[in-house]
Amino acid sequence: PSAPSPPPSPCDEQSWPDVDHGLVCGPCKVLVDNFETTYGTCGGYCASINRTCTGAWNELGDSCSVDHPMECFTQLKSSDAICECGEAGVAPASPPPPPSPCDEQ
Repeated sequence: PSAPSPPPSPCDEQSWPDVDHGLVCGPCKVLVDNFETTYGTCGGYCASINRTCTGAWNELGDSCSVDHPMECFTQLKSSDAICECGEAGVAPASPPPPPSPCDEQ
């Protein structure tokens, strides 16, 4: 049987703000313009579109070529950076809070 065609990107990157030169670098991954002045970090950019940052990179020469990886909270003195924003409103897995010893319920 023929392989199923890949599903369309769930991210609708074309609707995201400040995509430099309209460059989509991968699923949910774009070259962000006005990076330092408007967003500061990839976490800030992703939060602005109600998404969660899942990756951040410094780019080479306004392209999708990666210079080096960064953290989502890395502040960069640059006008642009590559940010990957995962599912809307889905935070990375974190442990649940411990149960309260008081049992207020």
